[in-house]
Amino acid sequence: GTVASAYSVVSLSFPTRTRTSTMASACAATMASSSLLSARRNVGGGAVAARKPVRAPVKVVPAVRAEAAVVAAQKIRIRLKSFEVNHMKAACDKIIAAAAATEATVSGPVPLPTRRRIYCVLRSPHVNKDSREHFETRTHHRLIDVHQPTAQTIDALMSLELPAGVEIEVKL
Repeated sequence: GTVASAYSVVSLSFPTRTRTSTMASACAATMASSSLLSARRNVGGGAVAARKPVRAPVKVVPAVRAEAAVVAAQKIRIRLKSFEVNHMKAACDKIIAAAAATEATVSGPVPLPTRRRIYCVLRSPHVNKDSREHFETRTHHRLIDVHQPTAQTIDALMSLELPAGVEIEVKL
């Protein structure tokens, strides 16, 4: 069939033997009609003007209690890692005692999942492939949050002597 318009002539042929060709013809007809409609809209010539994106209205919430927001946002998160549980407990106790001495509130220590890393090693270097040994390292994790810290709290935490073998990660 032929679709005629004042602006362009598009000739379309639709084979109707199979279902896929019918689908293709329907798609082609839709594309042709949409191109004709866009040609009719663009009567004056030139490019079609791009629409401005619609922006959602922005809510402005007044800060009634600015001090409360600042205090709530101030938190020190301390994450501890260690292979030895006893060293971890000693480090947690020292951190909690230093924070409590400066009147800061403490959450924790929260025990996080222990990671087990297993190493499989052959017992003999040349023979006996089926004879193996398994070794593992357990990494214990703890999380301590210090809420509403003061300058004295930060100084006390920085001057702590913690046991060796405890990795400390501090986020402000």
